[in-house]
Amino acid sequence: MSPDKINFIAAVLLYGVTAFYSVRLWKSGFREKVFPWGLFPVLAFIAHTFSILLRGFSLDSCPIQNLYEAGMFIGWTLSLASLLALFVPKLRFLTAFLSPLLFLLGAIALIPAFDRPPAAPLPEWISLHATFSFLAYGAWGIAAATALMYLIQQRDLKLKKRRALTSILPPVQQIKKLAMNMILAGILFLSVGLWYGIRGHHEFTGTWIGADFKIIWALALWAYFITLWILCRMSLFRDRILAWCIICGFLFIFFTFWPTSVLSSTHRQKAQTSLTSPVIKATEVPGP
Repeated sequence: MSPDKINFIAAVLLYGVTAFYSVRLWKSGFREKVFPWGLFPVLAFIAHTFSILLRGFSLDSCPIQNLYEAGMFIGWTLSLASLLALFVPKLRFLTAFLSPLLFLLGAIALIPAFDRPPAAPLPEWISLHATFSFLAYGAWGIAAATALMYLIQQRDLKLKKRRALTSILPPVQQIKKLAMNMILAGILFLSVGLWYGIRGHHEFTGTWIGADFKIIWALALWAYFITLWILCRMSLFRDRILAWCIICGFLFIFFTFWPTSVLSSTHRQKAQTSLTSPVIKATEVPGP
């Protein structure tokens, strides 16, 4: 087993331990001291970072060339946000709520069939396209965790539970604001990712979008989250409905990202059939 995968497995296990301790943190109203439970997300982030660096050095490029590396990269963006939130008392709930997601994401990424080498080196535009797309999915993951915390906090306040009154969580309106900022960040990241991806797809295939299911999937996500953001700005959504829409949107990404990549004709891993034709066939990639 390669060193990068050993480090990634260690990171996934540490995310699982963090998720276990996060249950206690949530029950206490997020008033537990950072140590010792906060040590686990720090160690997980370090191991995760080492796994990406080792993978990148072994490939001499950004590690985003297959579905295993895609999951590893998306997870790293969420882990970075989790680590930063750990040191801000009023945002510490993100660390607790992202840890189960990081554990599940890592476990899925470790499926052996997802770690297949590319048929050829990836063009630069693919790296830029995939990087910005994965950053968008990470931002929406943070928004979903924030929306879940909003629902729990709102429910506790409605039931007048002591946890809501004594916790150090920010008010529900601040939680909502953070979620909307993450939605906007994801929209901006995916806009850049789609621009690189569609332009590169046209350059290499002669068509802008074609019938590729993955591109249509990404455009639908982009339109969905833009619609959510606009409706929220216009105050046409109840906050509770908005929170559920954010969570459902990210769950859709989580459960359809890998299947759509496998089913996509231009994104699943297979050998290139022609490198000499006038219109070069697109290299298989895991995004957008």
